[in-house]
Amino acid sequence: MRTPSFYSDPHVQFLSQLLDEINEGGLQVPRFQRPLVWDWRRRLELLRSIRDGIPIGAIMVWRTNTVEIECYDYLGPHLLKRPLSGSVRQYILDGVQRLSTLYGALHKGGLPSPMDVDEGDDGLPGGGTFDIYYDPIRDDFIDPEGEESIDRYSMPIHIVFDSVALLRYQRGVSGQQADEVIERTDQIARAFREYKIPIIPITTDDINLATRTFQRINSQGVSMSETHMVHALTWGPQFDLQQRISQLKAEVLAPIGWSELDDDPILKACKAAFDLDVYKTSAQELSDKLVAQPEELDQVVDSIARAGKFLWDRCGVRSPDLVPYSLQIVVLADAFRIAPDPSERALDLLHAWFWMTTYGEMFASMSGDRVQTALADMHRTVLHEDPYWTWRRPFEERPLRSTFDFRAARAKAYAFRLADSMDRVFGGDRGSKLLGEVGRKAVVQILPWSKSQREVFSSPGNRFLVHPSEASQLRDRLMYGFLTEEEMAAHFVSTEAQDLLWRGDYRGFVNKRVAEINKVEAAFVAPLVANFRPPQPRKDVTIDLDDLL
Repeated sequence: MRTPSFYSDPHVQFLSQLLDEINEGGLQVPRFQRPLVWDWRRRLELLRSIRDGIPIGAIMVWRTNTVEIECYDYLGPHLLKRPLSGSVRQYILDGVQRLSTLYGALHKGGLPSPMDVDEGDDGLPGGGTFDIYYDPIRDDFIDPEGEESIDRYSMPIHIVFDSVALLRYQRGVSGQQADEVIERTDQIARAFREYKIPIIPITTDDINLATRTFQRINSQGVSMSETHMVHALTWGPQFDLQQRISQLKAEVLAPIGWSELDDDPILKACKAAFDLDVYKTSAQELSDKLVAQPEELDQVVDSIARAGKFLWDRCGVRSPDLVPYSLQIVVLADAFRIAPDPSERALDLLHAWFWMTTYGEMFASMSGDRVQTALADMHRTVLHEDPYWTWRRPFEERPLRSTFDFRAARAKAYAFRLADSMDRVFGGDRGSKLLGEVGRKAVVQILPWSKSQREVFSSPGNRFLVHPSEASQLRDRLMYGFLTEEEMAAHFVSTEAQDLLWRGDYRGFVNKRVAEINKVEAAFVAPLVANFRPPQPRKDVTIDLDDLL
């Protein structure tokens, strides 16, 4: 293999040369990357940018002499060569989506030309997922999943770097538009052959630096989990992190409806189990622990399942998506790890802790030190069956915002009170089941949109728990006063609120309804606080409740 074309300084490279580097094994795709998640719309836009000579951004690579990590065998649909032993390793840090698209579409091992297909063959040639053709009549690329048809003028774009194949294609072109087709296919081939891409190398043997670089650049675009980096560092014949997490989700979390839990809280729970800082611990540190003790992952997922069952049974939270903060899952999982079968007293304290941290928005913008404090307090709480609250900020119920946003912890708490009300009025778990199955889509805006009263439309008072398919029916019955007494009680619509609505006072209606729900929330939180009885801390001094008795 020739000397790699990447240097210690940013370097501009012809696209064809860059693809050759990939083809020869000089540039690898590490397993902490997702090989391809772009849809065809984004892939085609990338090709159009090259057609038009528009920059598509730099490719960032990590060069190292000593670090070897597991890489994917394929890029797009094509098998990659392995790097030569002892050669400099080069891993893609940023640009996998672009390079997967380009290599998959332009690699010479792609589709045959339509001219190679025997006459009478009804099937499309090739048939792979990167069957990308250029339509010279429209001067555009054909969407493989669209309705455009492949005709005799359609050119497979993988031949743009193959002069012989391109000439063969052009010699097969005939008809009145032959000259135009040949001219445009020459232009598109020239656009790809002359296209250059900037390469930015990160040359280091420090894996932590590479990790931080990867995480920062992936804060934009398609998000990628830290799991992929940890997976690359832990991979071996005896342990495949991603595969094991997938297995555990199917075996342990799926039965409680938690199979869609993100990998991030699982990793954070692993850090907590290893007594590592949830935020400050590097991927390398966690990887070393998992390689040495892979069985810890099984225990962590089991504790997450116990936490999930607790949230369902005690708190009515039936999906990880409904948990206000993912860190609550981490802390609760660690509680069930150290106390797999907590007493009723401990369960009551966990129930109070969950809702207090939700209503107090305690995990909003939380620092790593505060997370460690929360974990330490939780250990003492479940082991001693006494509440510990040594956070610098004492509990204080946060008010609802004037604009409802389901992503906020308080908004989710509000939705749960709507569900509780339906359960109480109608019996059973009608509201909890609806919220658990439909999620945020079940929290519907009912009053009609009005440009002059945007704040009314966006208010929490205009949010009702109802199946989306039944929202219009509920709207009509509410607006015309046809709700039954049970329905009015379930949806927090008092007689006074209904009167305000009939008079067209929408603002008065939503304000009245919010006031009613605020009362219910205050009544819900008060006994929890009394049960937990958190002490008021003095500066950095830890205070035990026993000290106050």
